[in-house]
Amino acid sequence: MMPSNFKILILFFLVPFTLFFYSSERSYAFERNDFLSDVMPLISRAGCNQGPCHGSLNGRGGFRLSLRGEDPAFDYSSIVKGAGKRRVDVIDPEESLLLKKAIGEIPHEGGKRFDQNSLSYRLIKQWIQNGAQPPQNYKSTTAKIELIPPEIFLNGEQAKFQIKVISTGLDKKQIDVSSFASFETSNPLITMSTAGHFGCGDFLEGSLTARYQDQQVSARIIRIPDRSPIALSGLSKPFNYIDEHVNNKLQKLRISPGEICSDEVFLRRVTLDLNGRLPDAKEAENFLSDKSLDKRSKLVVYLLERSEFSDLWALKWSDILRNDEKVLDAKGVRLFHGWIKRSIAEDKPLNDFSREIIAAKGSSYSQPETNFYRALRSPDLRAEAVAQVFLGLRLQCAKCHNHPFDQWTQEDYHRFAGFFARLDYRIFENNKKDKLDKNEFIGEQTILVNRSGSVVDPKTGNPLEPRFLGDSKLIRDEDGEWLNQLSAWLASPQNPFFAKAQVNRVWFHLFGRGIVDPLDDFRATNLPVNKELLEALAEDFVRSGFSLKTLVRTITSSAAYQRSSPRKESPDDFGNFAYSKTRPLQAEELLDAISKITEKKLVDKSNPESQSSVANPGSAVKSNSGPKGKDLAVNRFLSSFGKPVRSLTCECERSEDNTLGQAFLMISGDVISDMLSTEGGRIERIIKENTQPEIALRDIFLTAFARQPTGIEIAKAKSILFKSKSFKEGWEDILWGVVNSKEFLLRQ
Repeated sequence: MMPSNFKILILFFLVPFTLFFYSSERSYAFERNDFLSDVMPLISRAGCNQGPCHGSLNGRGGFRLSLRGEDPAFDYSSIVKGAGKRRVDVIDPEESLLLKKAIGEIPHEGGKRFDQNSLSYRLIKQWIQNGAQPPQNYKSTTAKIELIPPEIFLNGEQAKFQIKVISTGLDKKQIDVSSFASFETSNPLITMSTAGHFGCGDFLEGSLTARYQDQQVSARIIRIPDRSPIALSGLSKPFNYIDEHVNNKLQKLRISPGEICSDEVFLRRVTLDLNGRLPDAKEAENFLSDKSLDKRSKLVVYLLERSEFSDLWALKWSDILRNDEKVLDAKGVRLFHGWIKRSIAEDKPLNDFSREIIAAKGSSYSQPETNFYRALRSPDLRAEAVAQVFLGLRLQCAKCHNHPFDQWTQEDYHRFAGFFARLDYRIFENNKKDKLDKNEFIGEQTILVNRSGSVVDPKTGNPLEPRFLGDSKLIRDEDGEWLNQLSAWLASPQNPFFAKAQVNRVWFHLFGRGIVDPLDDFRATNLPVNKELLEALAEDFVRSGFSLKTLVRTITSSAAYQRSSPRKESPDDFGNFAYSKTRPLQAEELLDAISKITEKKLVDKSNPESQSSVANPGSAVKSNSGPKGKDLAVNRFLSSFGKPVRSLTCECERSEDNTLGQAFLMISGDVISDMLSTEGGRIERIIKENTQPEIALRDIFLTAFARQPTGIEIAKAKSILFKSKSFKEGWEDILWGVVNSKEFLLRQ
């Protein structure tokens, strides 16, 4: 195998040699001297049209440019004709404000942008000397750009690298535009000097994005410590295709993955991930004593068929579909949650599940899926929610201007919103409690589609016909009802976005991090950490008929999912799934886990479908028949541990941050105090039945940690019991210690 250093040496010689065959943009630019191809890219490269500068909504210092040069016609007029034509002086170009401020000759809030002897200064000056001519037209002349090489890999002390930007014009001509492109990085430790030299300030994995005219492309940048290469054959045998792709990437990073986790860790992990609960003591005992080689796969099948699986995944979908009482009412929430849960339980294909939601019409009570639209009262909100939840695309930035980090234009945004323009509501009654709150609805509604209506172009005021994202074909009135057209496109196996977005969402819930991260932010400038893995998962998902259970079974059967957590000496894998991510239990899981350990129920006993907080339909939990203050304490607990209020269609609303308030609630909060009280709980049962400490402790540990207590733990527990004033206080201290331990609070 060729040594890594030798490969990099060849690369640095190869790049300049390869680019010899491309035209020199510097010399060509002085001959061409065009506003669109030369001047605007250089202004962008200097950062003048960025959001914090003249590209902001109101500009800076009376000078406004379109954000990132998305509107060259506006920019030409602003530069040449604005400020009394003082920004460019064709008689004496060096007196142009555009140049004098950029080189710092006169005060400029943005500071010096380039030197007087730079290419930028000389080209812009020449353009002004030539009369500051506009382009023949303001449409981009670039078909695509590419980075050479498309990936940079640095090892050890290697910290600097070169990269070239090659533009392919509409005329098929290829030109090196490295000196004209703008660059952005995903990590501030990836740096670029004014001379165009790049560096990596630390070991990392990130990306570098190049922009030229209306095109952009990203390259992955990896710098790792000096480590010995790892042969792929030396890695553990893959359990399935997932491991092949993960191992290929780890081999490149020269990282040996973590070992397969113990049965105890796997049992607790997979039960939490698939059922949102702790395993029962009997389940733990049976699994740990089972000697069969396929017991893990059998456990997964068992968990997938339990009702808690649909409870947990109905909770996850209810969060991002904004299934909240305030905008839906309690009955609507319960019915919508029930519809989601039934869909998950019967393993309804996720594309059909999504299609039914998008095409939903009728009563919010008899057609529960229509409740999705009750929280989204305008076409733009519907478009943003559908794109983010079902396609993994964040369109919000394209509402007022072209998306600064992706391909979507303002026209794309409003044409996509046009699919939802004819959606309307018939409100039969609204018994809302707050008469001034326009977002509160209590009562039945019918979601219907009008025969006419459209979204208008914000620039021209003309109506826009809808268009699928990434497509050029317009959807005409005669093509049929727009929402039916959209739902069929979204559910199609040929949809370029849906399958990848959904497998990434499921991967996120099982690993704590998406292959694309954030999980619902697929864009050209946010590269997947393992592109081949994402594509393989998406293809398998489509082949399975978009089956959620099949996807979960495949992922949990991989060695990647069954890895142990990293040790202190483990190298950073840059999010490449070499180890299992340790993360806190979600709010509902934690409350139910404490309830299970203490054997105290705090959820509504009158509703058989809500015997746990994970299974609760809404964003608030009702406690049992105790005082109303208990409801407040329970919901304050859930809110403090990150339960979302469901006001956003985003996973980001659920927080995993550790706070001081959480510590206080676990140490001495009302919920903990009530659950540890003697009456009606585990402690009362232990005392009444006079259970031996070893037996009681064994049952507690199997439930809390899916393992047997050690001899030391048994001895310490006995010491606490015998030193306490009473067995009641002793067991309270023991259970308090269990639920406050890291092993309990974390999913390993």
